[in-house]
Amino acid sequence: MVYSFTMKMKMILFCRLPICSLVAGLLIGLLAGPAEALQLNGVVTDGRNPIPGARVRVQGRARYVLTDRNGRFELSEPIDPAATVVVTAGKEGWINNGVRVTGATSFTTIILEKAPDTDDPSYPFISPHSSLVDLRVDETRLASMRVRSHTTFKESCNLCHFEPTCHLCHRELYEQWTVSQHARAVKNSWTQDLYTGTDARGRANVGPGFRVDSPRNAGECADCHAPSAAVRAPGQTDLAVVYRRGVIAYPPVIGYKSYEQVRLEQKAGTVDADGVHCDFCHKIKDVIVNERPGVNGSIKLGRNRFQETTQERAREGRLPAMLVYGPFDDVISFSPVSQAAITSPMVASYAPIYASSAFCSACHQHTNEHGIPVQATYQEWKESPYPAANVQCQDCHMKPRPGTGNIVTGDADKFWTPVHDRDPSTVKRHDFPGATPELLKDAATLSVEGVISSGVLTATVSVKNVNVGHNLPSGIAIRNLLLLVTPVSADGDTLRYLGTERVPDYGGLGPSSRGNYAGYPGRGFALVFTDRFGRRNVMDWQATKIAADTRIRPKATDTSVYRFAVPPNAGTITIQTQLLYRRAYKPLADIKGWKLNDLLVASDRTVVTPRMRVGAAPPSGKSRFWIADFGFWIVHTLFRNLQSIFRV
Repeated sequence: MVYSFTMKMKMILFCRLPICSLVAGLLIGLLAGPAEALQLNGVVTDGRNPIPGARVRVQGRARYVLTDRNGRFELSEPIDPAATVVVTAGKEGWINNGVRVTGATSFTTIILEKAPDTDDPSYPFISPHSSLVDLRVDETRLASMRVRSHTTFKESCNLCHFEPTCHLCHRELYEQWTVSQHARAVKNSWTQDLYTGTDARGRANVGPGFRVDSPRNAGECADCHAPSAAVRAPGQTDLAVVYRRGVIAYPPVIGYKSYEQVRLEQKAGTVDADGVHCDFCHKIKDVIVNERPGVNGSIKLGRNRFQETTQERAREGRLPAMLVYGPFDDVISFSPVSQAAITSPMVASYAPIYASSAFCSACHQHTNEHGIPVQATYQEWKESPYPAANVQCQDCHMKPRPGTGNIVTGDADKFWTPVHDRDPSTVKRHDFPGATPELLKDAATLSVEGVISSGVLTATVSVKNVNVGHNLPSGIAIRNLLLLVTPVSADGDTLRYLGTERVPDYGGLGPSSRGNYAGYPGRGFALVFTDRFGRRNVMDWQATKIAADTRIRPKATDTSVYRFAVPPNAGTITIQTQLLYRRAYKPLADIKGWKLNDLLVASDRTVVTPRMRVGAAPPSGKSRFWIADFGFWIVHTLFRNLQSIFRV
């Protein structure tokens, strides 16, 4: 025992010496094997001067470093020692670039080029759709192609047989966008009905319509709904004309088409009828947060065609260069994994505004001509707790879907090999879900407490906005929530209401079997406008005053109380509570002939007996009754014992 203790002390003393750390380090190194990390120093310049504040990373990796004031950087990243990787650099106002390196590279230089400062108003926006072209109808161009062998082209069949569209290389993101409300910003029938004053059957002057109220004023609707058309005449673009030319007069053909069809679509401006489309969004280089809508004062575009480069690329049989802005600083124009692959037609510039809620403010924050904030979703978010937590609009409305999220999918693999190891969680979805079942199911919670006393049931209902970063609901004023509180006795009868809290008129007047709930016990949550004549529930362009705003702010709770008469010997009472979301006021939907689908946000069933006070928390009805009866038995027993004591 003495010997063991002595040896142990010697080992402790030995391990306190510096040599112990050295030996341990060597052992760890031998066990771990050779280091597999890129240790790279470098500098980012414009060819002459250093560029400070550039973001440098191994392409597709999450971690990045910033260049110092001398443009220098130090980067350490684990890589396959036998692999070639691309180290990229990007900075706002510059075109992304990169270099190929291996694990043996110790120093490199990345040269960036300034992004154009100008905006070309004559730039023709690119269609998002697939566009197969039959060159045989263009004999002149076909003859030119025959002069050169196909084998001399630097690209594949895409050059000759495809128009350069978004679908060509970004198939997955394109398919997401096609089902979005952005894609339907012009074609949505409700939008056209509200703009023109028509109903679902196409009849004129049925219900409200902007052009009915303003026959000589095209208005600002197109500045957000058809921005690529409105940019030619901000504040003066007729949304109905965009629809007629792009959908009715020259219906776009998606897929196989001739050059004649392409010319017809370009003449008609069918891309304008695609609403908020890919090429428009990714030509935005900045957003000025203010009260102006879209291209009429908030959006700053950067359109450029690179004419000289385009002509050169055409001679070599390559697609024209396309400048885009976006949230990635590592999207580059050459293949990161193939030395032989030709360059991509996309020329990308990093723009941090794409990851900020300020980007969304362009069309989700503006006032009408009367100074009323008819669209204030951005301001609602800004006043919420979410900015402090760095939760942006994109974090909810562009949240990546599990298992999907490649930036480049489709025909790009045929002529340009993209990076495939990007973290899918960094690739935002492009269907932009809003008031959908997917998001609404987690938007709010219901808490119900019921008390029966002296023949009266008092139900206290709390609705909390738990996960929405703006008021609930938000957007155009006709959006609304309805809270319905219905207590039912054991025999199925609805209790007689004694209170005054009722669903407003915009819940619908008439039989409840048709979705009309005005006057029923409950609440309405909406932003209600009045016009200059004092009429309520008017449209955004008619609003001159905010009559009521009962919407629930982020993380806030709305509590309301309801009283009902309880018949004698009623037994158990079930309080049925529903919170419904509606895209429009029910009377407006009836006038317009719209089909209105109620979306369930939350629901609750709380059971109450005359002897108990319960909330919505107990796990089951049986346990609620057992707890209530047990408590009643304890109180009753104590009371009988006290009576016995006092008698004695």
